[in-house]
Amino acid sequence: MLKSIKTLVYLSFLIIGTSLFVVIVLGVRQYWLNDQYEEIGSLSERTLFGFATIREQVFESMIDGDYRELRPIIPDIEQLNVQVSRLYDHKMIPAQYKLAMTDSIDLSGLVIGLRKFETAPDRKAASQELQQRMRRIGENLIAVDRVITAHIRDSVIGFQLTIIGTMGILISLASFILICLYRRGVMPLLDLSSQVTEETLEERQRLSCAPDASVEIQSFVESVNAMFTGASTRNIERAGGPDRDLLSGAMNETANNLNGIINYAQLLLEADSGLSAEQSEMLNNIVENAERISAHWQGLNQGFGR
Repeated sequence: MLKSIKTLVYLSFLIIGTSLFVVIVLGVRQYWLNDQYEEIGSLSERTLFGFATIREQVFESMIDGDYRELRPIIPDIEQLNVQVSRLYDHKMIPAQYKLAMTDSIDLSGLVIGLRKFETAPDRKAASQELQQRMRRIGENLIAVDRVITAHIRDSVIGFQLTIIGTMGILISLASFILICLYRRGVMPLLDLSSQVTEETLEERQRLSCAPDASVEIQSFVESVNAMFTGASTRNIERAGGPDRDLLSGAMNETANNLNGIINYAQLLLEADSGLSAEQSEMLNNIVENAERISAHWQGLNQGFGR
């Protein structure tokens, strides 16, 4: 499947397009998680700050002995209870945390205790009980804030790790496809470009490609080689008429002249003319080279005359 450039290009575009789509989707999801994290953190901080303010007001009223100031605090506690309920109902808070918050943060019970405080027979015991209740609620609010914040932070970090893993897989796939495309497409083309220089092409009259080249490049090389072979055959077959006779005559004339050179050289060798060894060797070389050239021309003339 990966032997075709077309398939590799399609896969490259598919993986790159998928990567861009996944980046957009995961980016939107990441932005939404960050927004939810900030919203929950802000809501929890406002709840803690509101409860700390209410607790200070209650303690100041008890220290001053002005218990009439406790009743105006009740609407603030009710408002804080609404805010905590919003935190309960947030969709990012797991169900088990919601149940724990409902049981541990009893602001409704605190409102009831404040309303009963004015009519309590033992103000000191009621004050201690109210302070303990508020301390437990404060500690539970802090604990819940830490747990929720840690949970949301872990969710964001876990999602970021998922993004990193997904992008790593997609980038690895894209890199693998691009490497295959380079090996099967770019490298064979670079090799062909070095083969089709004028000098090399005249010597080879044939192109070659690596075995792992793509099917398109292999088919192209086979077609070019077939064109070279067919062109050579057609040039010989199509030669005719006056040009053919002229070429044949030139070949015969050249062969005859070479035969004459050979005969003169042999006569000089056979004659007792006192030639030196170096001169005899030169004449032998002339005879041998002339015979080789003559045989070559005769072979060409026979092949041309078919």
